[in-house]
Amino acid sequence: MSCGLQCWDENGNLIFDATYRVLRIIDSVIMDGTNNSRQDDRLKQGGFVSFQPNNTCGDGYLSGGVITPRFTIDPSTGILSWSYAPKHNTQYDTYQLGTLFYGAS
Repeated sequence: MSCGLQCWDENGNLIFDATYRVLRIIDSVIMDGTNNSRQDDRLKQGGFVSFQPNNTCGDGYLSGGVITPRFTIDPSTGILSWSYAPKHNTQYDTYQLGTLFYGAS
């Protein structure tokens, strides 16, 4: 008898089983406005990022720009990197801070 996880919908159609690939969260990072990277071989399988900002645009920003991070995943090396564009006006521009969740598919 075979074993494993299987799920069906209300009509009896198989919608999920143990052969499906599911997104896996690998880690999280508190974004502090600096450029950085992480390497993990599991990102070579395909990866994703989910950035959860501390504030949404317009919350407390009266002037200047909000600079959001840019993310890249290199599947050949398994390196996830993020960077912020430089500030145009150090007095008014603000880096968007928050939490980055990343994982593999």
